[in-house]
Amino acid sequence: MITLHVYLTPKAGKAEALRAATVDTWIKAMSAQPGFVRASMLTAYEGETSKDFEVVSYWETEELRREWVARPIHDEAFVPIGELSDSVDAVVKAVAHSWGD
Repeated sequence: MITLHVYLTPKAGKAEALRAATVDTWIKAMSAQPGFVRASMLTAYEGETSKDFEVVSYWETEELRREWVARPIHDEAFVPIGELSDSVDAVVKAVAHSWGD
């Protein structure tokens, strides 16, 4: 299993629009793909002022995740994310151990 960590910094005044596009469009489309396991969206803890998001998606394999990225629906769902973000960074990691599932 692998994880994809995507770090999003919204453009000024676009945090809510970015959150909605992430939840309502991108993760919704992602979750319908073969190999998708689950995803989480992380935001600042109460009292913290950061508007940044982190989306962590879990995939059965990197090959299945790449197949999702190659589908036209990926670009349709992800283009608004890029348009609403000042920065987008991503890293893929292997799951070495998992607890609680």
